[in-house]
Amino acid sequence: MVKPKPYRFVVRLPVDMKNQIHDAARSYRRSMNSEIVARLSDSFTGLPTVRDGDAAPINPRLERMLSPELSEQECELLTAFRKLTAERQAALVKLLR
Repeated sequence: MVKPKPYRFVVRLPVDMKNQIHDAARSYRRSMNSEIVARLSDSFTGLPTVRDGDAAPINPRLERMLSPELSEQECELLTAFRKLTAERQAALVKLLR
């Protein structure tokens, strides 16, 4: 059986981020590519399955990093809200107004 070639993807990184990736890769004794793949893979860990019509879920840990002003309870509410269908989201927003 022939192993499929990995997908090649070019991305532009800020110099500071490239340096952080380089330093992290060195400390874990792996390539920068392996470091990036490992970190991306970790960010998807524990994500719920996306149903048709649902918004893409966000990992709760990543959500807190992107919205540090939100409390843990607010992040839980946001995660639960995103799991609702669009119709239920609209009904909840209407109820809360």
